[in-house]
Amino acid sequence: MQRGLASFDIYVIVSELQDLRGCFVEKIYQLSRDEILFRVQKKTKNQKESLFIRNGELICRTQQTFETPEKPSLFAMTLRKYLLNGKISEITQHEFDRVIQIKISRKEGTYTVVCELFSKGNIILLDPEGRIIRPLIKQEWATRMIKSGELYRPPPTQTNPFQLSEPAFQELLSKSSKDLVRTLATTVNLSGFYAEELCQRAGVPKNLKTKEIDTEAITRLYHTLQDLLSSFQTEKRHPVIVKKDETIIDVLPFPFESYQAVEYEPTDCYSKALELFIPKQEQVQPQETRQQKLRERLQRQLNQQQELIKEFTQRIEQKKLEANLLYLHYQACEKLLQEITSLLRQKDKNDLIQNIRHNPLVKTFDPITDELVISLNDDQGTIHELTLNFRKNVTENADMKYEESKKTQEKVNGALQALEQTTKELILLKDEKVVEKKKKVTHEKQWWFERFRWFISTEGNIIVAGRDAQTNDVVVKKYLSEGDRYAHADIHGAPSCVIKSKGPMDEKIPISEKTLEEACVFAASYSRAWNQFGEASAYWVLPEQVSKTPESGEFVPKGGFIIRGKRNYHRSKLEIAVGLIPLGNDERLMGGPLSAVTARATKGYIILAPGSTKKSMIARHVAKAFHVSIETAEKVLPPGECTIVKTIGVEAP
Repeated sequence: MQRGLASFDIYVIVSELQDLRGCFVEKIYQLSRDEILFRVQKKTKNQKESLFIRNGELICRTQQTFETPEKPSLFAMTLRKYLLNGKISEITQHEFDRVIQIKISRKEGTYTVVCELFSKGNIILLDPEGRIIRPLIKQEWATRMIKSGELYRPPPTQTNPFQLSEPAFQELLSKSSKDLVRTLATTVNLSGFYAEELCQRAGVPKNLKTKEIDTEAITRLYHTLQDLLSSFQTEKRHPVIVKKDETIIDVLPFPFESYQAVEYEPTDCYSKALELFIPKQEQVQPQETRQQKLRERLQRQLNQQQELIKEFTQRIEQKKLEANLLYLHYQACEKLLQEITSLLRQKDKNDLIQNIRHNPLVKTFDPITDELVISLNDDQGTIHELTLNFRKNVTENADMKYEESKKTQEKVNGALQALEQTTKELILLKDEKVVEKKKKVTHEKQWWFERFRWFISTEGNIIVAGRDAQTNDVVVKKYLSEGDRYAHADIHGAPSCVIKSKGPMDEKIPISEKTLEEACVFAASYSRAWNQFGEASAYWVLPEQVSKTPESGEFVPKGGFIIRGKRNYHRSKLEIAVGLIPLGNDERLMGGPLSAVTARATKGYIILAPGSTKKSMIARHVAKAFHVSIETAEKVLPPGECTIVKTIGVEAP
């Protein structure tokens, strides 16, 4: 979906999410830097569902399974600390803005998760008083600040079309100097997408200046707007999946008149259908910044681990202090707990409860919610607040606090091990950088295809594929010629592959069925499918079926192409091999389909499949096995975590 979610889309999503009220938050994951997953247990049946949030872009319900990180991030741990096992009590849209507020109740109070889906977006956790516990991103504007400890302030209020009278609507249009569609999109707060649909339904040209529109047209626009709004208010919606040339391009709350030459496929739930856009095109970082990015990530991880250890250590000291304070004030605390025990046996408790609350030690006492908070002085006269279980005596309460400090110490031990591992990885990365600098620079011949992903098929054909949107455009526009073939995985975030009808020395080689199958395996394995599936579909077509020219109303993003006509599909197992192959007077490290690599590798090869080992670690093993740089090894690996299936003729890691 090329467009972002509009306020109307948020309105529908919030409406459909109301059945999650009363459900419990079971698990929380941070899948990537910008993606959060809330797994909830449905209250009406033994079924689990997830709420997927991509910061600033998407929120939807899904039952998909995801590969989750082995170690949670600090943000994920914070969300878990305050929200796990909490009940979803409220899901609302803030003042018809692109802001969703999810309230989750626990015994100690109601927390709020704020999802801001505009600009760069944000996901913010608020405490029961509305203060920010932790945001995904620290942000600052002239009117508000998003950082821990600050009182959360929502974005400035915008026009709510549901509350707009006809005179107010006319006044907004009359004061605008923009054209109609921009005025409706910004001043009336419809968004460009819905503003165009309103113009289409009202029969008013969208490019007219608002001052040129007569009163009759404004009245028609207003009444058409009311009809549009009523379909939201009465929930008489018919959500549809929008397809063009068999490609899903959008999901709508109802069919749009402004969409031309498309097919509509009915769907039961708008917020569920949006899961079709969960796959996100891989963003490949420039090669020269990869080590720097890895080093920065490890340093952030190190800082988070140090912060966590500090927090755990403070908690241990606090619990020990609380236990010691209980023994320091043993007589007074034991007397108080005995009075409460006696109170609980009485029928008429009101006066006795008030007596307890007037006790100098007691700060809070509520037998209904099982809450007892007392204040105790230490040896220096500092006052400390302690929460006690009034159904246990002093010794049992102190033991509980000692036990909690022991459990926290175990967490510290685990965090220290993780810190040690991160420190080792940082040192290893620095050592590798030093080795790279000391290496003698050699000037080997660079082949034209080495700027792309590439491999040589079993029968000698060169296959090249883009590494990103820019090189996807280049391989097709510059290198797809008559007699060649084009291949692509049947998934978002896949490279464009060109199968040349020649070899690396420009010798003519017919394209066989085996070469086409290998190209499909290559297209699928180096796509986003590597992180999600064990198999994937890819297809090949003729050059004349590949076009950059869209139909009317259609948009083709950078790196994308339109395929017209029959597609020749091939189901591919996601598996590749890596090995050194002879190329001219040199050797090159090649990654590609197993059959192609085994046919050409002279010094053994390594077989890889999707797995759980970080790409950086696999790159180190490959670099060591074939005596190449880590940078060279990374270039031939698929875009995701791997596992080494087998090593042939080289040293196993």
